[in-house]
Amino acid sequence: MKHIDCKNYIFLDCEKGMCALSKMMLPIDGKGSEACQRFVMAEKCGCCANFADCDEHGLGTCTGFEKQNWAYASCGAAGCEHFKMK
Repeated sequence: MKHIDCKNYIFLDCEKGMCALSKMMLPIDGKGSEACQRFVMAEKCGCCANFADCDEHGLGTCTGFEKQNWAYASCGAAGCEHFKMK
């Protein structure tokens, strides 16, 4: 897991973010991007029980609504009324 997958990660720009708990600046990837001990999985479509048929690009199908539609695994789902953590 990486910091970018944590519920406490705040995006600042395309290269870095900040931990809401420690206030440390963190890179999105590369050296220093590994998750810490305070990691909490963020609500994203990719970790939802209603996300299916994911391809190699992270594109899958949301089956949580009456009409199924495509969704990206990395899409934030904190406000989704049908989100169910796997």
